[in-house]
This record gives sequence, C-alpha cells and structure tokens, in this order.
Amino acid sequence: MSTPGENAVMNPGSSNAYETLGVRPEASSDEIKKAYRKLALKYHPDKVARLSSEDERAAAADAFSAIASAYETLSDETKRREYDAKCELNGAKKDDVLVNVSFAESVRGATKLAMVPFKLLCPACRGVGMVCLRCEGCQGGAGMEGCGTCGGKGFGAPEQCRKCKGDCVKDDFYHGRVHVPPGVENGAKLPISGRSQEVRIRILPSKVFTRDGLNVKSTLKLSAQQARDGGFFEVETVHGVETMYFDDDTKNGDTKTLPGKGIQDGKKSGNHIVRVEVEREQTPEPESEEEEEREEEGKSEDEDEAPAAKKPKPAEETDMSDLERILAEKKAKLLAQLEAASKK
Repeated sequence: MSTPGENAVMNPGSSNAYETLGVRPEASSDEIKKAYRKLALKYHPDKVARLSSEDERAAAADAFSAIASAYETLSDETKRREYDAKCELNGAKKDDVLVNVSFAESVRGATKLAMVPFKLLCPACRGVGMVCLRCEGCQGGAGMEGCGTCGGKGFGAPEQCRKCKGDCVKDDFYHGRVHVPPGVENGAKLPISGRSQEVRIRILPSKVFTRDGLNVKSTLKLSAQQARDGGFFEVETVHGVETMYFDDDTKNGDTKTLPGKGIQDGKKSGNHIVRVEVEREQTPEPESEEEEEREEEGKSEDEDEAPAAKKPKPAEETDMSDLERILAEKKAKLLAQLEAASKK
C-alpha cells in the first residue's frame, strides 16, 4: 500500500486537502496531525536535498508546500468548516447538461455538440484554496530550526490562493458529441462521447406537429365551402407531404389517420393523425340603430330628389297590345303555311 497522501501530493490538481494528507473527511484533529507529521518528515527540504535532479527537488518542495497548506487549513476548526462548505457546494453543482433538439431532429435522429461545464481542481493550490508560500528568509530550504523567520518550517502563514480566489476549483468546459437516436423522447438522458456524464434532451415545440407517444398529430384547416364539397387535400407529415381524401360535408373536429407516417424508433412505427378545423363562415353583423336611422334618412332624401316615376298604363291598354301581338303572330304563321302549301 502506498504512503497516505503520496499519490495525491505527487499528482497536482487531482486531490483535495483531505486526500493530500491521506485522511478521510471525518478524520479527527489527532489523525490530521499525525498524517501531517509523517508527510512533513518525508517531504521536508532537508530530506530531499539529496535528490539527484533539480526537477525532483522542485517537485518535492511543491509537495511539501501542498502538505503544509492542507494542514494549515484542516488544523484550524473555523477554516476547516469553511473548506468543507466549499467542497459540498462544488460537489453539488452536477445539474444535467441540456441539449436542445428540434422536433424534426427528435423524429429522424441527429448528432449534437454538447458543451459540458465541469470543475477542475485548482492546480496552484491543489484544491485546498490556501497556499503556504515559501519563506522569504530561507526560500524554503532551512532546517527544522535553522530559520528565525519561519521557525524551520520553510514556509510562511497560509494565504488565499490567488489563482482560484479560495474557491479550490476553476471552471472549464468539455465539448463532446451526443448521438440522438430517431424517436428520442423529451427528457431522455444520453451519453456524451468521451465522458461519463450524460445530457438531458429537451425537444423544442413545433408549430405544425404535436407528439403522442409514437403518433404525430397535426391540424388541417378547411374553409366552410371546402368542408362541404370534400375532395383531395395535401397534408404535411414528418416524412413529407401526403395527399388525403376527405368526404363531402366534413365536420369540424373530424380526424383521419395515415398509418405508419408517425415516429419510427427502429422497432415500432406510429401513425399520423390529422384533425380537421373548419373555418367559420363570415356573417354580416347586425346594423346598429344609428346606422338604420342613417339609412332611412338617406332613402327619404333619395325619394325626394328622384324624378317622377312614369305612370303605369291602364290595364285595358296593356291587354289590347298583348292581344294584337298574339293575333299578328298567328297571322304570320298561317301565311307561312299557305305559302309552303302552294309550292308543292
């Protein structure tokens, strides 16, 4: 088994204060103190001075600073409570990542790009939020009791991390692809390529279609005359335009179904249901009393200004002219018959 906190310390940006010291979040003050002493002895500058390379000595110095920062934070009860509150807050920010898809994309399927926010532990303070800077007197290289400035610790009092402002983390984003299968439902959770996190699908409403399971519904608007006459009408579906026949005297609210023209999820196929909406015929609105009075006044004025009408002919004169016309027609017909007979 590895030394408590060893892997976390030597891997900046992947630990918090508890992991840095190799203790549980429920650890007592004594457990925290013992862990710190063990790690401080291992990574103190005096202990690593014998390391062969400059890089190894620098890494050890950084590790010792992280250990000191973690201990200074957790050994103080007030600072520890504040740190625990921050860790709880940061850990709670795991809301679903929403991906919007159009109604057509939810029916046919699509590939979407999801921008996934996540919290990255601050590499400057290793997720502690506090940093113990190297002692200016000995530059972190003093012995256990050799420096009067730091008392042999090699570092000063803990300060708020300047990179993350004490938040312990920084915001970052991951851009991953999401495969949206045909027939996906609203609220479905789908995986993100390259991440263990999921996205939640939100299907945007359509101005034309509504969904009922695998069935798709739409409305066909007809005029009153079209509804009375019936006939063939074009209907838009999620798979293209279809022609449907409606009987004459179609009523408002009547429905017709196009089998198999709904949503297809690879196993089943829904239907397309068309509901008829008959527009109301426009009827003239009743005239108000004021409009009726104005019309009556207009008629009276017209009658006053109109020329005198011709007097009708007496009934006797009308009857005589009609009789004369009938006799003339019979006479002409008789003469034509006589003329035809003489030619034979």
